[in-house]
Amino acid sequence: MKQPQNVYDNVEFFEKYNEMRQSKLNANELIEIPEIKAMLPNVKNKTVLDLGCGAGGMSRFFAEKGAKKVVGLDVSQNMLSLAKQLTTQDSVEFIQLPMEQLSKIKQKFDIVFSSLAFHYIENFKKLIKDISNLLNSGGVLLFSQEHPIATAPIFNDGSASSYIEVEGKRYYLLSDYNNNSQRVLNWMADSTIKYHRNFSTILNTLIENKFSILEVKESQPEKNAVKLVSKYKYQIDRPYFLYIKAQKAEEKK
Repeated sequence: MKQPQNVYDNVEFFEKYNEMRQSKLNANELIEIPEIKAMLPNVKNKTVLDLGCGAGGMSRFFAEKGAKKVVGLDVSQNMLSLAKQLTTQDSVEFIQLPMEQLSKIKQKFDIVFSSLAFHYIENFKKLIKDISNLLNSGGVLLFSQEHPIATAPIFNDGSASSYIEVEGKRYYLLSDYNNNSQRVLNWMADSTIKYHRNFSTILNTLIENKFSILEVKESQPEKNAVKLVSKYKYQIDRPYFLYIKAQKAEEKK
């Protein structure tokens, strides 16, 4: 069996990632977290599975909002050690397990949540099928991922730059958009592997697994984020993130 990718236990990657997140002036803190929180269903008295929970920030948030039980799952021992240090709520449990092995979890959930992790998973169809099996009837899946426009170009040198500049204006590249495949980038560390999927693949995979699409959003720059980090204004041309909220079909009784 192919080993799941575990970039966060790479010492160089983990150190650079922590440095970025601690600055608070990053796209996760200023853009992605506020936008995806605005899409959350009511978590009060619900059971929540947080996939790719990292340091557990959202797991703690769900507990604070009254979730009955929260399970944070991540492949990285580094991230889970940090999560356990920062978490005091008894309703939160952390499990070290790659998303590729979700079928090992036997309990059911009302909500499955994931923040910026699905683009690290190769077999998206299996992932969505496994999530469907873990959700209660009528349960909700809410996830964010890198926008397909952002992951589309293939660069043989590992570059992550997806634009060219002509006379001071940025023009973003869309080469290989319909080439659903692996991307190898030098981001935080050499040879970070991500997987590009176009919109139709993402949405149709959800539909094939009996999910109804409730809401789709693409990140847009807020005035405060642009004021703090000027480059975020370029999301007018190319959004960083894609958010999808979907509901599992109600089981007939």
